[in-house]
Amino acid sequence: MTGVYAPTCNLERQEVWWEIGAVRSLFTGPWVLGGDFNIVRYASEKRNCSRTSVYMNDFSDVIEDMELIDPPLEGGNYTWARGSNLEAVSRIDRIMYSSEWGESFCNVKQELLPRVCSDHAPIALKSGRWSHTKSYFKFEGWWLETEGFYERIKDWWTSFEFEGRPDFILASKLKAMKTKLKDWSVSTYGNLEKRKKEMLNRVHEFDNIQQSRHLTEEETLQKASVVKEFEEYAKKEEIAWRQRSRTLWIKQGDKNTKFFQRMANAHKRFNHIDKL
Repeated sequence: MTGVYAPTCNLERQEVWWEIGAVRSLFTGPWVLGGDFNIVRYASEKRNCSRTSVYMNDFSDVIEDMELIDPPLEGGNYTWARGSNLEAVSRIDRIMYSSEWGESFCNVKQELLPRVCSDHAPIALKSGRWSHTKSYFKFEGWWLETEGFYERIKDWWTSFEFEGRPDFILASKLKAMKTKLKDWSVSTYGNLEKRKKEMLNRVHEFDNIQQSRHLTEEETLQKASVVKEFEEYAKKEEIAWRQRSRTLWIKQGDKNTKFFQRMANAHKRFNHIDKL
């Protein structure tokens, strides 16, 4: 987490933007940036402001270049006020976070708290867990990539025996097929991400062995088999996230798994009602 207190001078503030970018380049992973930036992004964030200045556009460019998420402010429109009658008000304070932070925490939002003795109102960055509901059955696209899948479906379908009207038989077979597919998927593949990490750990074990001695012929074949299996799991995971993201215009096969995860999480945030 990085705290910011930017100067009021526009030229000096440009140096702060460069410094923040340098700080970000020193590490990777979830990041939160918050504080008093002494600049607004939009004219609507400052009373009696009717145009967007060059410096406001520069601030927005910095946010976009660092791929930061600037969530809406809840509980009010302004974070700073001057005068007993609030002659001047603006939103010069904000909290932003990286996409990795958004993937690590659920329902992230910033909320305006009561202003007591300062010109600035405190802001709280809050997060919570999505309420778990019973998941509905989803046909996973990566199932089609598994060997012998079509033959397995055919064998299961012909093995089901039900009596009654044709529509009842069809509905019963589909229900039985759903159960078969779910059990087969969990027992055979389980959690794709978990299995992928297991493959990576096995590759890491072989790498540690190579640091002290050469791998035997059998160990070399085992390592090659593990790498191939990892690539298969990675491909299946990408297909699964692509299906959840509903971003079908991206070419399947591109290494965009993280992008698909962000899109799926964005759909989840968009469909979530925090309160009425």
